[in-house]
Amino acid sequence: MVVQDLPRVLRTSRGFPVLWVHEPHHSLSHLALLSDCGSRDDEPIGSGATHCLEHLLFKGTEDRRPMQVLTELENKGGDINAFTTKERLVLHASCPAKHSQAAVDLVADMWWNSRWTDQEFAKEQKVIREEIGMYSDNPDESLLEAFEKAVYGKHHLSHPILGYESSLTALSSASVRHHYRSVFGARPAVFVYHGPLEAAEVLKALEERMPKRSFQNPKTAPNRKAPTALRGQQEREELKDFNQAYGIMGGRAPSVRHDMRWALALLVNWLGGDHMSARLSMELREKSALVYDIDAHYSPYSDSGMWSIQFSCDAGQAPKVRTKIDRILRNPRLRCPGPREFKIAKEQLIGRLLLAEENRLQNLIGWGQAFLDGNGLLTQQEIVDRIHHIPLTQLQTIAEQLFVRQGWRSLVWRNETP
Repeated sequence: MVVQDLPRVLRTSRGFPVLWVHEPHHSLSHLALLSDCGSRDDEPIGSGATHCLEHLLFKGTEDRRPMQVLTELENKGGDINAFTTKERLVLHASCPAKHSQAAVDLVADMWWNSRWTDQEFAKEQKVIREEIGMYSDNPDESLLEAFEKAVYGKHHLSHPILGYESSLTALSSASVRHHYRSVFGARPAVFVYHGPLEAAEVLKALEERMPKRSFQNPKTAPNRKAPTALRGQQEREELKDFNQAYGIMGGRAPSVRHDMRWALALLVNWLGGDHMSARLSMELREKSALVYDIDAHYSPYSDSGMWSIQFSCDAGQAPKVRTKIDRILRNPRLRCPGPREFKIAKEQLIGRLLLAEENRLQNLIGWGQAFLDGNGLLTQQEIVDRIHHIPLTQLQTIAEQLFVRQGWRSLVWRNETP
């Protein structure tokens, strides 16, 4: 996480961790609670349990009715929302500074004291079922979901964050409540805050809502099992009722704690980052006009990771696109930058990280992610120095490992044969 001024790490009297940045004259407050509980932790309750819980956190507490939860901060000009990932559930809020204590009280109350009725649960099941339908109608989202299954097989990292329609139907209000108490409540969590409140004010507001137990040694939670190695190469094509072809290829990658993660982030940004001069975009879009869109991604998790290249093109061009990507990735001169390009690649990645730093709420969430990952926080200059010190040989090594030696998965959806 790139930050200029690092937050202070505090703890409540019960040991709950808080990352605090004090800006007494700032006009806004930003805050978030993050749990080390995501969709990979849904079993044995059922796939989609954590995402369902995300919805239910907004359905009332012991002291607040559902409508109070939804409108209390918004009526003060603030905003509150949540999201679920493979390994996290995040509840976050922003508001005018004068309402900071009310915002901390609200999110803490929702986090530790949520209550919902069976009727509210049934309503959210319906909402999520419609959400699953929307994702299945989006080829980019549904292709990625199918690809994750190809990369991770039966491992829990392959499960969609929203769950399956069948697993959603099988969930009950009681089973999600059990997940809330025994899994979500047991995994590590952290509170992050940026605004005018003093440290003592933040800690007091949290302690008034949190359970009266020690957080120094979290309750035992189900252990995560790392995925087994990916072997062999698999290529698959399927006919779908789309107007164009959608494809994705990739495989396993280093975890968020791996020493090579920064080198891979640099390589992936150079290959297919969100800039027009990325290698894959230049080769397949600007020079060859073979694709409508193409980008590369690196998704690191606590004990694994995934790299991928995703594209869309005319249905008849899909075989050419896949062949050209394969040739680029297998050619040492094409899959890695040369010495001059390497210098530019570093500046591109550093620039994107610095631009992202302007979003204070995302900074907060990034601090929380880094804390839960156990990687620590780095200043802006430490990040810049770390990127500048990556040798080109490290990119060449990781490209050889991922693009040549390890197993790949490739999946193409198109509406006709070439």
